[in-house]
Amino acid sequence: MKKLIALILTSSMLLLTACDNTRNDSPSGTGSGTNAPDKTEAEGSGPAQSGDASTSEEKELPPEETQAPPPSGLGEDEQRQYMIDNSLMTLGDTSRMIRVLKKAAAGEEITVGYIGGSITEGLTAGAEKCWAKLTYDALCEMFPETKINYVNAGLSGTPSVLGVVRAERDLFKDKTPDIVFIEFAVNDGGDQIYKDCYESLVRKSLDKDNDPAVVLLFTVLKNRYSCQSHMSAVGRHYDLPMISVGNAINPMFDAEYMTWEKYSDDESHPNIWGHELVKDFIMNYFEQVKKLADETDAAPELTPLPDSAFYTAEYAGMEFIGKDALKVQNVEGFKENDNVIANFDGWMYRGKTGASITFTAEFKTLFLVFRCSNSDSYADAEVIIDGESVNTVPSNKPGGWGNPEADPAWSGEGGEHTVEIKVGPSDKALLYGFLGVGVVK
Repeated sequence: MKKLIALILTSSMLLLTACDNTRNDSPSGTGSGTNAPDKTEAEGSGPAQSGDASTSEEKELPPEETQAPPPSGLGEDEQRQYMIDNSLMTLGDTSRMIRVLKKAAAGEEITVGYIGGSITEGLTAGAEKCWAKLTYDALCEMFPETKINYVNAGLSGTPSVLGVVRAERDLFKDKTPDIVFIEFAVNDGGDQIYKDCYESLVRKSLDKDNDPAVVLLFTVLKNRYSCQSHMSAVGRHYDLPMISVGNAINPMFDAEYMTWEKYSDDESHPNIWGHELVKDFIMNYFEQVKKLADETDAAPELTPLPDSAFYTAEYAGMEFIGKDALKVQNVEGFKENDNVIANFDGWMYRGKTGASITFTAEFKTLFLVFRCSNSDSYADAEVIIDGESVNTVPSNKPGGWGNPEADPAWSGEGGEHTVEIKVGPSDKALLYGFLGVGVVK
């Protein structure tokens, strides 16, 4: 499976298509992998840990919502409707979405963007039958005279830490979406860095000049692992619409109406039936907001965003700098990467003699983006900024399989800095893949 994952991810994962009266369909393709752990609770446990540079204070989370069990004797259609009803946690503030739907109803072009892990990317159903593409197709049917663009920035096995680093490149580069779906609930962990990066991604999306409508989707694993608890706290802080797969399907398992195997062919990813079900959850939300939009003559005034963050939004300004844009001054021991993984290209070190790469960049916060694997042959990287050693970032992590990973490396005074990434030397052959950096200026 890991070999299949690596092969799949060497090709581009980001899809951009448009629909109008003669709709262009996006090419098919699949992704893979999830970093979610074998745990039943998200808080305090999770995937291979990212380095925690955050100083956010711990927040008290709202109590978990309990779902009323489904009545006995429900028919198949009634069971599906129960799940659809339970999936919608809240419509949230509808002002942004009503404005977008009115724009679409008037025939004005809109863009719908999705960012998340492998469930968003489309494993195992494929790019044409994943929930993201299915909801896009349904929106095209809802507004048949309107051109609707589709951006799928789902990337297998990656959490919101990498998500906030790559969002400018992968989600917002070509067209800033009018609607943004964020799905990382089974890829994130409970450490503070995940909470901070998730909220920063939410805030980054909300702060775009075109005032996108942001929708949070919380998925769930077979063992009921999900980061819904702390993510929904962020959603409530910004009064966002929230849709929960776990709220919909877990009560059905408890009542023995269905088993996990109906929804998924593994422990993580919806099958074709499961993706169709999630699409129904999303479209239930759209239909309710469209009804509100149809009942109002004018687009509502936008509700101001809160001045403060729930955790922090200090990474909302994050941008990725890759090989082509990095101001490299010196390379020793590294060779240009011999393959591209998930649109990340960079440099690779293989050997015992050690290696370093030196570059300059303007930043106050620096994240490393690197190749990660659960193998002791993957090296640590020493981070040296302006001649001072400031951190050591490992690329050997539990759950890694050659995937791109992002870790915070340093925060301090903003400005132009000289950075050296140094590996080894060592008494055995090691590998290190340097893919670029994320920076906040």
